[in-house]
Amino acid sequence: MKTNPQELLNKINVELQNAPEEIAINTILTGIGAKKYHLMKTILSASNPELDEEDICKYIIRSGIEREMEKISNIWQNE
Repeated sequence: MKTNPQELLNKINVELQNAPEEIAINTILTGIGAKKYHLMKTILSASNPELDEEDICKYIIRSGIEREMEKISNIWQNE
């Protein structure tokens, strides 16, 4: 069953009004996801020695979020 786009936007707007200022993320990556994360962390650590592990983790997560937001934006623009 496909969600009505207007209902979806209304639900998103309600959730955004209650957006938290901070979110704690505690997750376990396994398999290929763990390997890819480790590779990116290693590359970023070597190329940006001024960044600590927490900053690198935040960067990787933010990059993924921004990529997903861009994909969703492109889908909505093409509808």
